[in-house]
Amino acid sequence: MKIAVVAPFYNEEKHLDKFIKDVRKTKLPFFLVDDGSTDNSINVVKKHKIKTLTHKINLGKGAAMKTGAEAAFSQGFDAVVFIDTDGQHKFSDLPKFVKALKNFEIVFGSRNMEYGVPLVRYLGNKFASLLISLLFGIYVSDLLCGYRALTKKAYEKVKWESSGYAVETEMVIRSVKAGLKHCEVPVATVYLDNIKGVSLMDAFGILFQVVKWKINL
Repeated sequence: MKIAVVAPFYNEEKHLDKFIKDVRKTKLPFFLVDDGSTDNSINVVKKHKIKTLTHKINLGKGAAMKTGAEAAFSQGFDAVVFIDTDGQHKFSDLPKFVKALKNFEIVFGSRNMEYGVPLVRYLGNKFASLLISLLFGIYVSDLLCGYRALTKKAYEKVKWESSGYAVETEMVIRSVKAGLKHCEVPVATVYLDNIKGVSLMDAFGILFQVVKWKINL
């Protein structure tokens, strides 16, 4: 199975240099997606002489993930692993996804949210997981973890429409609707105050989308 790493980024000049050095050590092919960065990110990438998939404007995480996935699949890869570039995902966990893809169509990373994560985020994530479980009959313990992987066949079935942070939730919902074989793998918990996450406005937007998916999917 040919597997590639897909890494969207937006204004990550502080983290990209280390990320690129680390992802190269994995020996896996990777696709960087610049989601309309306005800082010095692109120059950091150019320093490493890497071709980047680029959005002229900021379209959102979901759109960037789709751009990277479709580029990988169009080049003959069988599966992709999505990873954030801001330092919250450890490459030491990557082999877990590669191994799981041998038996599962979609793989979700699951952080131990009881340690090192603000209480409000822990409770919000658990509430979201329980809500999706009640509405759609699937329980994923860490619904909002962006560290995840899927095969090309799975992508064709769960091809999401969300352009922003709702993408993680939509992927879970569409995977159960499609009857995909899924699993979770434990990943390291890394939380930094400067890491961007789902805002309160994003959370309300995702909740609204969940109601729409319940009605329409």
